Amino acid sequence: MAPTRASSGARLRGCDLLCQPGDADLAPRAADAATQDPLPARMQGRMNAQATTRAGLPAADPAEEAASLRREVAALRRALAERDAFLAGVAHELRNPMTPILGQVERLQGAAERDDPEGRVAQGLAQLRWLVERYVRRATTLLDVSRAQTGQLALLAAPVPLAEVVAEVVDALAPMAAHAGSTVTVTVPEDLVLSCERLALDQILDNLITNAIKYGDGGAIVVSGFREAGAARIRVSDQGIGIPPADQARIFERFERAVADPGTAPTGFGVGLWLVRRLAEAMGGAVAVESSPGEGATFTVTLPLHDQSAARSPGDRTAL
Repeated sequence: MAPTRASSGARLRGCDLLCQPGDADLAPRAADAATQDPLPARMQGRMNAQATTRAGLPAADPAEEAASLRREVAALRRALAERDAFLAGVAHELRNPMTPILGQVERLQGAAERDDPEGRVAQGLAQLRWLVERYVRRATTLLDVSRAQTGQLALLAAPVPLAEVVAEVVDALAPMAAHAGSTVTVTVPEDLVLSCERLALDQILDNLITNAIKYGDGGAIVVSGFREAGAARIRVSDQGIGIPPADQARIFERFERAVADPGTAPTGFGVGLWLVRRLAEAMGGAVAVESSPGEGATFTVTLPLHDQSAARSPGDRTAL
């Protein structure tokens, strides 16, 4: 995007350049001298031109400027497309080799738990499995970002019990929460059924609860679900550092983070909340945040309730 130019303002006259404020008695003399001798007039023209150039306001051809802007926009779009293609390729290369590794770890863990469920080997393999799964989730996030950006991520709406998915995500993140010293409390009714894609809901919950653990400062985390105004509300609350009001819209953009200082921010790509917003909106919902610095944050996701009388056909997909 071309840099924004300063507003032009009025051109300076010769007497304005020669006289300072308060020298009103000198202005007529400067004007008389200009009419008597053409040299000051020529100097005035050069000074006016120099002043205009110094202000960065040379005359430009509008057609040329428009063509230049179009070229810059096209170059930026090509760069973004190349970056998204690179991210997709990297995500595939990072994720695919981990699938057989994860399968081997799961088999070893099963064998160790049969022999000694509380032994060090079983516990170590459980930790290793969690680390591999977390690695795969991060690679999948990169792939989902690329697909969402290029419009290739399709979502299949179906009845999904919220309590079941919340329990799965909380169990998967239990080691991370324990390491951070946070407890996760879940209050979701068993009969709360959403109309959404299960994997997309899993991704939304995973990102929100992971953020609550990262930024929750070891405090309690509450995940709740309820019906309100004909829709389902999912809330994830923490007692952490909070988010300043000026940053609450920015954090839902791609590659943005709640903590701007890279020296103090937890690790991450800065795409989690952006993906949460894209997924929620693609399923007919929305996401919002309520927070104040030092008082924690509450993220609320709104998604459609499952309506048996108006259920979609199995082939009804929504593309991002």
